[in-house]
Amino acid sequence: MDALEWIVPCPKKATIGSEHLVLRECRITGDPAAVRAVAALTTALGEAAAACLTIDVRLDAELPPEGYTLSAGPSGVVITGADPAGAFYGAQTLLALAAAPCGTHARCVPECDVRDWPDLPLRGTIEGFYGTPWSHAERMEHLRFSGRHKLNSYVYAPKDDPFHRERWREPYPEEELARLGELVAEAAAQHVRFVFALSPGLSMVYSDPAERAALRAKAEQVWEIGVREYALLFDDIPPELGHEPDKAVFGTAEGVSASAHAAVCRDFAEHFLAPHGADRPLTMVPTDYAGTARSAYRDRLAAELPADVLVWWTGSDIVVGAISADDMRAAAASYGHRVALWDNFPVNDFDFARVFLGPLVGRSTELDGVPLEGITANPMVEAAASRIALTTVADYAWHLAAYDPARSHERAVRLVPGATDLLPLVQVCSSWPPSADQSPGLTALCTSVLKNGAAPETGTPPEGDATPGSGDASEAGAGERLRAELGRLAALPTDAPSALARELARWVPAAHDMAAAGLAALDLLEGVEGRTPAQVTEALTRAEAHEANVLRRVIPPFVREVLTRAGTPS
Repeated sequence: MDALEWIVPCPKKATIGSEHLVLRECRITGDPAAVRAVAALTTALGEAAAACLTIDVRLDAELPPEGYTLSAGPSGVVITGADPAGAFYGAQTLLALAAAPCGTHARCVPECDVRDWPDLPLRGTIEGFYGTPWSHAERMEHLRFSGRHKLNSYVYAPKDDPFHRERWREPYPEEELARLGELVAEAAAQHVRFVFALSPGLSMVYSDPAERAALRAKAEQVWEIGVREYALLFDDIPPELGHEPDKAVFGTAEGVSASAHAAVCRDFAEHFLAPHGADRPLTMVPTDYAGTARSAYRDRLAAELPADVLVWWTGSDIVVGAISADDMRAAAASYGHRVALWDNFPVNDFDFARVFLGPLVGRSTELDGVPLEGITANPMVEAAASRIALTTVADYAWHLAAYDPARSHERAVRLVPGATDLLPLVQVCSSWPPSADQSPGLTALCTSVLKNGAAPETGTPPEGDATPGSGDASEAGAGERLRAELGRLAALPTDAPSALARELARWVPAAHDMAAAGLAALDLLEGVEGRTPAQVTEALTRAEAHEANVLRRVIPPFVREVLTRAGTPS
């Protein structure tokens, strides 16, 4: 397999040679400003006093921001970064090449020349879902994951952290503050911007100087532990002002809450960010955060929000299947500001029974001249399971023109520990958007079987022949192929050791029972001796008893139709 298949995101330009450099007894040197790149290499590869191979990390501002070159040849390895982040990303590419399997050496890299840089300045994630927040350990691992895949931003905004939203005025207790400090430090080590978000809109009296001071005080508390970038979120709150003092100051006209939100943002920028010398401007989420049309709210925001504030926006709707370049242009025009995409993918807080394990799809890759700063993906409650989708987000944001969802998904499954063990489950949980057919491939097979009968043809289909999601099912042998696919689901392991498997523990038995129901229906349709409608009905009841949703819109309709034809409607 091509060594490039182990690198996500896909590099812009890369030439891979046939010879290899063995990474043993390395001497690692570097520019003092590239200390994190050197540290990453030293931690992963070690360092020997008597070195056989030199790895040198340099800086060259002539490269595009966050870009790098990587050259590996007989004289050693040279990584040159446009800046410290670029050097770190070059180191990550070297380590990804070293992790690719080799049948000859324990650890090596091919001779290569890579020149690489990102397309989108902002590439990251926002822990912005409702439900159980990630644990501290999950966040720490997510930051390391982000560094490996060149995601450069993590936004701390868990809706169910009371100190983020409901109790935003209150300082963090010391123990929680210490954990936040660890996250800030780990983010810095991984060249990830840690963005601290506050969501005061449920209760804030926007016009009250004491409330604004409380907001600044909360920001000051986390500034002292190293936070240097902030966001204010006004999403999922009533659209109009609720406090009489605010109505007296801002009025009661349509969309006037935008004036209040803009005033709070302006106050925060002028009286907190500027005095502290913050390098990056504020980011905000408006109350009117979805869609592309102008509104009274957006008109006020465009006129009154400071020009350098970045506006988050979710697309043409809150959760969407497709976002075009025209959507992005229209949104930016409606806000009068540059926008960043708050992509509600692969988030599942609207349906905790489902997991979304597929690739990012439907996002425009032709973004030249589009006023889009970048993308922050909102993941699932399940942190490890989210990494499959987030790996493809990283691939998309770095190299738009090369992004291929199916190929990116294949790479993600290879790279996320435990994903290959559960591949049949991953495949049937890969559709997007949530309203889409859960598995076009299996749906097509079920339709074909019902139309043409299930009598098997001679021969055994290759594993995965009817790849769920492909939607391609020839009529001949559809029953055999459906049986093979359901058999793969029924054979999912229950004892896989990965964090991913632990998170998906509810979905594996649901898949087992759903597959059993489908197989029982096939038996009945084919006239297998001993298979009765009562058994099929019992299997379907067992499958539908699971809270976890695996193929609930695909297999039960098929089973019910088989029972109807057998004269036993369920």
